[in-house]
Amino acid sequence: MSETLNAHQLIQLAQCLTRMQAMLTDFELTHYAELDDVQKSRLEETLTRLASAAGRIYAYSVQLIFLEATAQLRQLKQATEDLKKFLKTVQKIQQVLDIVGIIGSLADAIISHDVEGIAVEIDQFVQMLANN
Repeated sequence: MSETLNAHQLIQLAQCLTRMQAMLTDFELTHYAELDDVQKSRLEETLTRLASAAGRIYAYSVQLIFLEATAQLRQLKQATEDLKKFLKTVQKIQQVLDIVGIIGSLADAIISHDVEGIAVEIDQFVQMLANN
């Protein structure tokens, strides 16, 4: 079964390598006098490789986190753009409703021969047109 590790799993792996390195260092310090030069050399080489591998894995996990964050930021940007478009649509609908309301009030004023009401509704209609 082939599985790709995520950033969190990579960090855990790097931490395991770091703990292994610490345990080998403790072993080396405890048994230093008992080790011959070849064993010391191999142990140092192993410690170096562990440190290098852990460092590369940590670095790669950071890259993955940034890639994930970048993808999430793109999704947020798209959602924001979609929301802006929706807001513009809602604003246009509100404008249409406002115009319909003014026209309805104007019609009512005309039917009831309310000259002042007609003037007010015409003024509101003109102001609305001027603002758009």
